[in-house]
Amino acid sequence: MKIPIFLILFLFINTLLFSQGEIDTEHKILFRNEKSYGINLNSNGYGFGYRYGKHINIHRKWLFEGSFNIVKHEKEKKITNPYSLSFFRFVYGKTNSVFNIQFGAGMHHELFRKFDRNSVSIRWFYTGGITVSFLKPIYYSVYDANTKEREWQIFVKNTPWWYIYGKANYFKGVEKTKLIPGVYAKTGFDFEFSKTDKKLNILEIGLSFEAYPKPIKIMETEKNPQFLPVLYLSYRFGKIESGYYLKAQDEGVSPSSEK
Repeated sequence: MKIPIFLILFLFINTLLFSQGEIDTEHKILFRNEKSYGINLNSNGYGFGYRYGKHINIHRKWLFEGSFNIVKHEKEKKITNPYSLSFFRFVYGKTNSVFNIQFGAGMHHELFRKFDRNSVSIRWFYTGGITVSFLKPIYYSVYDANTKEREWQIFVKNTPWWYIYGKANYFKGVEKTKLIPGVYAKTGFDFEFSKTDKKLNILEIGLSFEAYPKPIKIMETEKNPQFLPVLYLSYRFGKIESGYYLKAQDEGVSPSSEK
């Protein structure tokens, strides 16, 4: 997955660089507060999030963010039990569905400010904060060789895959969900390519690192992650606004004319 992420980013940046040259005559908002939403493709899953940027000056901002991520194990591989009439697909050995929520803060630095309509603004950022992983057990319909019946149970190590005939709906076992708190740090670059100064269209690439006090049990294996380095690619969209007291400066009007 990592090679396509870098390839997409490389092709995207080159396309934008070759298209530069059209002068942008739109009024520029200098003191920019930003609100954006992001859709992430992670090296261990996928997710989405929200970020707010509060201006410090024209090149720096405070960042406040929150995100939700579905977490996958690197060894996950779906198979089919041909003896099951439903021919359902499942991940053999998976014991828990895992997702996390993250809340953090950091700072954003603009390295290159765009001036042409088709140019790109390049920014570097870093954030950090708390993360909480939720582990919800998965229940399977498993054939019992002693009773000759099928029972709902969590995956047990060394259970033959042909004994698994189905999977319960997601909400079965939700009351047994476990929470594991941890911390995370994130850094990366984003490339803002909007053609208007009031909207945001951003391609972001970064690296996130999560740490927990104990392994996050996704699979019935000894190699469940406790420290998670995550490479991700994100598309962010949103809008730009200025603070009330800075609106006059941004728009070139007298403070008395503000409503």
